[in-house]
Amino acid sequence: MVNKLRPYLTGILRSISTYTRVPVKVDWEEQNGIAHPVCFLPWVGAFVAFLSAWPLLFFSWSDEFQALMMMLSAVLITGAFHEDGLMDSADGLVGGWSSEQRLSIMKDSRIGSYAAIVIVFSVAIKWWLLNQWISVNEWEGGVASILGGWVSVHVLARVLPLLIMSSLSYVSSNQSKSASMIAELSLRDWFISLSSLVVCFLFLGLLPLLFSLITLGLFFIVARLYLSKRIQGFNGDTLGATEQVAEILVLFSLLGFTA
Repeated sequence: MVNKLRPYLTGILRSISTYTRVPVKVDWEEQNGIAHPVCFLPWVGAFVAFLSAWPLLFFSWSDEFQALMMMLSAVLITGAFHEDGLMDSADGLVGGWSSEQRLSIMKDSRIGSYAAIVIVFSVAIKWWLLNQWISVNEWEGGVASILGGWVSVHVLARVLPLLIMSSLSYVSSNQSKSASMIAELSLRDWFISLSSLVVCFLFLGLLPLLFSLITLGLFFIVARLYLSKRIQGFNGDTLGATEQVAEILVLFSLLGFTA
């Protein structure tokens, strides 16, 4: 039994090591039967959500401060991995005049005006929505309901980059460290990824989950068309950007369904 589970345990440890700053001991030598780390991305989202939800244990804290500390904790756990992609994408996709120039701008480590604007508004909107989610649920569903929404946000938002990855071609101006994180997912990989939706179903129920999935489905169509037009594909930065926008959309859709 342990031997059968070993490829999956190794895969998720590799994924945690790749997509978070959590120090874990990982065996990178074994290759036989090990699933690619990227297929565990939604499960890593659940892991990040649970770790960053610790402020909910402090009932005397205000909703605003709990939301702020949850977001800050998530950023520290992931090392601002997705936020960095959002900022680079904003500078490149909006500031560039051609596909090559846009990709080149994304490789620039300097922060431009579009990156500064988008990260400020992204954080502000997410903070406001999470604050509203905490306020709405603290008297009705309690901590379990708040946690369920937070976990679902991180799980569902990380499914979207997998869809983008599977429907567009990878593009880059030069050799990128992101290339090693890109993979063509097999049926087994998709099963591993989409099985994370069971966690969302257990927390949210069927209708809120469907409402969120429909919202993400519409965004997927728009994002795919936009990336196809701007850079004829995707890169690591745009995957991070879609994840960040997806977090906001899931929070928004959950609040809309509750209302």
